[in-house]
Amino acid sequence: MRTTVIIIIILVVLAAIFAKASLYVVQEGQQAVITQFGKPVNVVTDPGLNFKTPFIQTVNRLEKRLLPWDGDPENMQTRDKKRIFIDVWARWRIVDPMKFFQAVRTEQWGYKILDDLVDSAVRDVVARYNLIEVVRSSNRELHYETKELAEDAAAGREVITAGRAKMEAEILQVASTDLKERYGMELTVVHVKRINYIENVRLQVYRRMRSERLRIAQLFESEAKEEQNRILGRMRKELDVIEGEMAQKSAEIRGQADAEVIKIAAEGYSKSPEFYEFLRSLEAYKKTLRRGTRLILSSDNKFFRQLQEPSNKPKGNKP
Repeated sequence: MRTTVIIIIILVVLAAIFAKASLYVVQEGQQAVITQFGKPVNVVTDPGLNFKTPFIQTVNRLEKRLLPWDGDPENMQTRDKKRIFIDVWARWRIVDPMKFFQAVRTEQWGYKILDDLVDSAVRDVVARYNLIEVVRSSNRELHYETKELAEDAAAGREVITAGRAKMEAEILQVASTDLKERYGMELTVVHVKRINYIENVRLQVYRRMRSERLRIAQLFESEAKEEQNRILGRMRKELDVIEGEMAQKSAEIRGQADAEVIKIAAEGYSKSPEFYEFLRSLEAYKKTLRRGTRLILSSDNKFFRQLQEPSNKPKGNKP
């Protein structure tokens, strides 16, 4: 009885080992190439449980889904002699697993093949286009910060005949040539991720941008100076008008005041002529007799008599 149990256990273990060696599962999104002594003999593309010859055949699983490819930025030249760094990404998949396994073997080697093919195609296609074609896809009008920048851009604008989209399609076509027939691979899409000038060209672009901004700043400054002069001129004109009106009004007021003074003086003089004659004499003395002044007068001079007898007062009405 005990021997029977041991035999059953041994058979179960052998059956498990045999099942493990002969059964395999292909997951969703995968495909498999079955090799016998290293030689591919069968391909399984549908997911599920499958059988193989145990200990003789080997399962090599490959991706059935789209795979990402991302290249390194490459230094290249456009048709208009602009040196740029261009960074490209792509998507690919294995469409003929048997041919892929025979020619490439692993997905890692597939990436290396794409490195050479895509980079070569990008370099070849970019050399046929001007930089503006690589950067833009249409002649859509761009929006600029100022009217001056828009005018400068319009003056030197290049017309796009192909554009980036067409260039990317051409890269895809060039890189896909014989790819399926030779390697069992398919490129589905190629896109430009980033474009940049090389260092010395980038510095030149920055200098040109700065000089352009300085030119526009100087233009704004001259317009501001012109507007300032216009405002100051208008202000000076208004001030001159105000000052003229003020001077005219002041002259009128002074004239009226002088006329009033003359009128009052005339009325006062008519009422007491002796007193006003005395005041005029005092004013004459004040203007004539100063420190160090010498006068030569005759004895019958009225001025002399006034100085000789200062106590004499004018006759007539007192002030």
